[in-house]
Amino acid sequence: MENLPLQNEKKIIKLEGELRLIHHKIDTIKDNHLLHIDQKINNIYKVIWFVAALGITSLVNMVMTILK
Repeated sequence: MENLPLQNEKKIIKLEGELRLIHHKIDTIKDNHLLHIDQKINNIYKVIWFVAALGITSLVNMVMTILK
């Protein structure tokens, strides 16, 4: 049976490996996935602003036509 310090050392090495893997996954999410999500949200905002501007323009045109 292995002694306690050797068992603890193996567990610490295992935990360090798992910690590196978690850090790598967080970096991947932060650098890649969040960027793509941000780009998609910005595209949605552009479409919303375009539709709002088109609606306001149509409304102003309708009011001007009614007032003539």
